[in-house]
Amino acid sequence: MTHKRRSTLRDVARQAGVSVTTASQVVNGRSGGNIRISEATRQRVWEAVRTLGYTPNASARSLRTRKTNLLAVLVPDIANPFYPQLIRGVQQVASAEGYDLLVYDADDHPQREKAFVEAILQRQVDGVIMVPFFLQDEDLERITRANIAVAVMSGAPSMIPGVDVLKVDDTAALSGLINHLIAKGHRRIAHLSGTLNTIAGRGRFKGYRRALKEAGIPYDQRLVGIGNFRADCVPGLIEQLFAPDHPAPTAIFAANDVMAIAAIYALKRRGLRVPEDVAVCGYDNIPEAAAMIPALTTIDQNMQQEGRMLARLLVERLGSPTRLPERAVPFEFRLVIREST
Repeated sequence: MTHKRRSTLRDVARQAGVSVTTASQVVNGRSGGNIRISEATRQRVWEAVRTLGYTPNASARSLRTRKTNLLAVLVPDIANPFYPQLIRGVQQVASAEGYDLLVYDADDHPQREKAFVEAILQRQVDGVIMVPFFLQDEDLERITRANIAVAVMSGAPSMIPGVDVLKVDDTAALSGLINHLIAKGHRRIAHLSGTLNTIAGRGRFKGYRRALKEAGIPYDQRLVGIGNFRADCVPGLIEQLFAPDHPAPTAIFAANDVMAIAAIYALKRRGLRVPEDVAVCGYDNIPEAAAMIPALTTIDQNMQQEGRMLARLLVERLGSPTRLPERAVPFEFRLVIREST
């Protein structure tokens, strides 16, 4: 099978009977000043574009403008329903502002996050939106040194020049959640954590411990199961929490809704009722949380709105004629109480 050669701007000019310069000016929408092109000439050029199926070469244009109009998004796990909703919010703003979007799934692997950094440095994108689990200061600094704007969700290793942060206060969110469980009569509240060497995993674990302390409930390490933010780790963690050598929990807080939903299924397989025997709550308010039986109590972050805010932070930085200071923007959350508690 042979492939047809891609049409060039020179082909368009030849087809329309004009110079390459005139064809370029029409295709790129240049007019006014010293540029005078008749409507008839414009129509001939656009007819040639349609006939030949010509599309502008983005790489060549980026060399001229020093802009690619390309943004990249890094997410930890595209299979988690939280992240497609986040990406949709980013896409809404990016499209409206004339940017294309590349999406990269790290699949919860540190090396894939490192590979993302190398990829975007080679692709020369204009800006990056990230939900980093494993990247360090030096990784983000490499990106900003390449004049790539960065917006980060949930936090960064520290405030870095050129990096804007959109952050939910895990401590405040979990304080409300734990107080809700206490009001329901629970004292033995377990935690299914995410990976603790990640920013999100550490933040929610610390928030859980602080919420217990504020409520006057002693921390019990036997009530913590260290997982990986995925459903596959949950059955083993439930076995651990309900081992016969210590009192079982009456409530479980999972680090995200994916783990919380898996916990409900695992508890049902043990013959336990939710919430009558064990209350379960999560974090994120993914669409599946409301569809569960029982419906899941969780912390809502409004995923699409988060994506839109991250994209706006990035677009504002890219469009500013002067260097903007680094911004740490709080994002509102709300406790959604449903049947699982």
